[in-house]
Amino acid sequence: MIEVEQVGKRYGTFEAVRDVSFSVGGHEIVGLLGPNGAGKTTIMKILTCYHFPSAGSVRIEGHDVYEDPLAIKRSIGYLPENAPVYGDLTVLEYLDFIAEARYPAAGRAAAETRKLRRERMDWAIEVCGLGPMANRGISRLSKGYRQRTGLAQAILHDPAILILDEPTSGLDPNQIIEIRRLITRLGREKTVILSTHILQEVEAVCDRVLILNEGSIVAEGTTEEIGREMKGEEAFVLELKSGAAIPLEGDLGAIEGVTRVTRFDSDPSTRRVEARLSMAPGTDNGEAIFDWAVANGHKILVMARERVSLEDIFTRLTTVEGRPHE
Repeated sequence: MIEVEQVGKRYGTFEAVRDVSFSVGGHEIVGLLGPNGAGKTTIMKILTCYHFPSAGSVRIEGHDVYEDPLAIKRSIGYLPENAPVYGDLTVLEYLDFIAEARYPAAGRAAAETRKLRRERMDWAIEVCGLGPMANRGISRLSKGYRQRTGLAQAILHDPAILILDEPTSGLDPNQIIEIRRLITRLGREKTVILSTHILQEVEAVCDRVLILNEGSIVAEGTTEEIGREMKGEEAFVLELKSGAAIPLEGDLGAIEGVTRVTRFDSDPSTRRVEARLSMAPGTDNGEAIFDWAVANGHKILVMARERVSLEDIFTRLTTVEGRPHE
């Protein structure tokens, strides 16, 4: 669907993107994360053929950005951070203008083309929930409905790929939830690249994430995959209760795959203890830990995989000793 190989982009002497490679498959929602100036917008402009790369190659739907940019533009719907809408038009008039640009009518097939335009407009209005606002002037719409209108123009021609730049910027919490639901719905049928500063948004809707810093990709994968790679080990939280003392470091630490046992809280009155177990990558000896607890008369109250948050990952990958990269 999208293949980016060793792409670089220079503006004069400034290198905005350097040696970036990634691929995105069909029906996948990928989050593009990074601090300001990381290169996110430059990459989106290259993918939409607004700019051409200074180095490397980009193929989208089998088309090369240098050789066939028009075919790529036909297969992509793009929503910039500031939706490209005209305030002096109604929603319907604006979408009719976009439909005419996408589906010019000429010759003997003009009537069929006009029918297709109307069908596409009706579909986009329904999908984006714009029905009640169809005849309202865009200048009178709330920010949420203007974003919906911008999204409607991006999907009007039913593209295989959507590229969305900060689609929920400036929206209230209810509007954010609605736009996220819409993106999730569209992601079932299309490939979506979503650039955002809202980390919870990525966790809520994205299948995986690309994290950029200073023009390069510093991490790629799901939150769990990146977290494991950063830590180099799995971590579990184990909570036990027993009528006797609970020795942890010895017997439990001897179980294959357990690399470290750290007791971090205990309640002597109830013989209850919480511990963090570090496991070697690729191991999951939950059954052995359960057998150990039963054999020693301990009750397992909690055994949960410790999850690294996307916020922790982002901070560690885009700062140096707690300070932003320069």
